[in-house]
Amino acid sequence: MEETLVRSQCGLDTVLVGQKTIHSRYNPLTEAERYIVSLNLRGNIQYIILAECGLCYLIQSLRRRFPGAKIISLHVSAFYRGKSAAPPDAEWLPGSPVNRGVFLENEVDDTEADKIKIIEWRPSAAVYGEEYLNLVKDIAAFVKRSDANKRTRSAFGRRWVKNVIKNCFLFNNDTNMVLLKRSDSDCVVAGAGPGLECAYEAIRRLVKCGALLIAVSSAVSALLHAGLRPDIIVACDGGNWALLHLLEAVRLFCKKEAPVALAFNLSAALPSWCSAFNLLPFSDGTLFQNLAQKCFNMPPLSFPQRGTVGASALDLALYVSGGTVYMAGIDFSHRDIRTHAKPYTFDKILFDSANRLRPLYSLQFERAEMINASGANGIYADWFASQNYRRKIYSVTDGNVVVESGSGKRGASVFKYLKKNRVQMPVTRLVTVLVNALEAPDTGVKLSGELSELLVNGAPPASRGLREELLRISEKYRDVEAQNG
Repeated sequence: MEETLVRSQCGLDTVLVGQKTIHSRYNPLTEAERYIVSLNLRGNIQYIILAECGLCYLIQSLRRRFPGAKIISLHVSAFYRGKSAAPPDAEWLPGSPVNRGVFLENEVDDTEADKIKIIEWRPSAAVYGEEYLNLVKDIAAFVKRSDANKRTRSAFGRRWVKNVIKNCFLFNNDTNMVLLKRSDSDCVVAGAGPGLECAYEAIRRLVKCGALLIAVSSAVSALLHAGLRPDIIVACDGGNWALLHLLEAVRLFCKKEAPVALAFNLSAALPSWCSAFNLLPFSDGTLFQNLAQKCFNMPPLSFPQRGTVGASALDLALYVSGGTVYMAGIDFSHRDIRTHAKPYTFDKILFDSANRLRPLYSLQFERAEMINASGANGIYADWFASQNYRRKIYSVTDGNVVVESGSGKRGASVFKYLKKNRVQMPVTRLVTVLVNALEAPDTGVKLSGELSELLVNGAPPASRGLREELLRISEKYRDVEAQNG
């Protein structure tokens, strides 16, 4: 579809596409002003996302009404490159080096949905049709994901900080750290979705040919029950309930049957006996967690948090494996009332809660309905669908996969073991590093912003207040290590 610049009666440009115009043939600026007035925009809007607004005449009116908002424009046609009547703060066009989802992630911080306004330009819908609808769908999916991330951070931020502090005790022992070496081996990423059960035979064939098996912590019980032993277990959940998923793996490792590596986000909830694993800690890329890595001389490995451990496990697989990457059990959907592969750690909780008035089937139905109502599965599924990975990722959930002769390299060949001596007073050491960073001119502003999001729900950061909050939430842990010498 070919676009052409033509003059309107007032002398401003409009765009002609076939027989239709994107803007008024008389006065595009007045048209844009009237449209913004009709929207009756109110509230504390921090981000305004424009969906194919053509020559962006809307921006002038929006800047007068919301001078502090960041205006972001996305187009479906590269024709508009450099033609905006007023420049947006950020702009995406076809041919950009990143896709729309990654672009929005880079430009928009995780924010509640009521602080993000999507403005559609209806004449573009009539001209560009399905391309325009797909653009709006991608933007809406991003806003839902951003809102979910923000609410999760507000609800669990303090717990995440506490987990980072608590996990410092792992380094109060002589620990086995794992360094990853990139390998040409294939890799299988196993999630805990019900489709995992259909993939066991395919996973066995892949592992037999030398593939590395990476499992999210909630899939460990099902894999072990099927006779499959993961090489790396990935844990990211900050809730205390997540500790239960690692019990089976701990029993396995204590029998010395295999060198299992535990890859974990620094804010994950971990049982105290995890020092028995080969540890592979990684950060989420924030300054807060990067400082914790440097404090204990950890390998500088980081993967962004995306709300689901499956995404982190896939990031890890793409990082370590130069071969083909396969996925199994990362479904984000249910099979009837089956929410996870069996056995699943939390099923015992339902089993113990069942009684004559609330039988197990009813409890399982209620759980499936609750998960469906949350909308989380749809959010994560949309995110995975929007990713343009440089390598194709194959699903083996249906059990159909052709396994060619492997390279013969076992998954464990990607490990390099590093013995680390214990660190004295690790909690005090980390808190001191963070307090000093809050007061340093080069790191203070950024760290204050991150910690305010986690500790005080995004209230205006004040380094002194954050310092006192850090000391408060770390007090009992510092007391424990002081008593233990």
